[in-house]
Amino acid sequence: MKQSASDSSNSIAPKEMKELKRVYDQLCYFADKVHAMQRLKEITKLLAEYQRPLNHSTATLRSIVHSPTSSSSGAGDKSSPVRPRRSSCNPQEQEKIMIALQKEQAELQKTVSEIHNRPIQQIRPEDTAAALKSLGKKVTKKEVQDIMWEVDEKLDGVIDWEEFQLNFERNIRDVSGLEPASFYHMIQFMIYDRNNNGMVSIDETMNMLYARVGRDKMESTIAKLFGGDDGAPIKEVGSQGGEINFTRYWEVVVREQQQRFSESDLGKVLSEKKQKKKKK
Repeated sequence: MKQSASDSSNSIAPKEMKELKRVYDQLCYFADKVHAMQRLKEITKLLAEYQRPLNHSTATLRSIVHSPTSSSSGAGDKSSPVRPRRSSCNPQEQEKIMIALQKEQAELQKTVSEIHNRPIQQIRPEDTAAALKSLGKKVTKKEVQDIMWEVDEKLDGVIDWEEFQLNFERNIRDVSGLEPASFYHMIQFMIYDRNNNGMVSIDETMNMLYARVGRDKMESTIAKLFGGDDGAPIKEVGSQGGEINFTRYWEVVVREQQQRFSESDLGKVLSEKKQKKKKK
């Protein structure tokens, strides 16, 4: 009999459940909104730049507002803007650019809001593929199908909230290394990456791990993720006490899962059988 997510929801701390729901909302129809969300980040930075004194970056601001990646260009156009020669920009021109950015921002926010408010929220194969690509991991169509199959309990081709939560719970309970975890690894990284910058910091990771596993296991996990190979000290790279990207994270968690399996009863039995075959 399959276990439902509601049967064991107490295993996830309230803080972690909140972050889990945030990531689920982020992944639903991700492919439909990823370009809009990326452009919104750009606009936020540009508008913040206008609060600073006028400097040489004004020419860059003027070029990016007309970037081909804006909402008028279509979701698939990723070409870089052609930047004009550096020149001064008068207050009237600044005001026009700022108004254009704010108008585009409002349109993109409306688009994203409409996607978030769709009556049925679900994660499709193209959403999983787009999310992994945004994290720097390219996958084939077959790999995406396999990742979805691990979570799709209802076999309807999509992942709903119940399936999403159940997959997460099964993996945080897994001590054997046997639980399918490809989708879970992506979810966990996105939970740690609270500011959505594609990097996970030591501070972000500690913040989430402490409540679930306690200090000792938290410190051990931190050392494995952020330290060098073979137990080397934690590398102070990036901000917030050190950062890693998804590629590094994936390598570590997959290796750890394989190690857990090799140390499990089944893993030991299979290892013994292999050794016997070799002797024959």
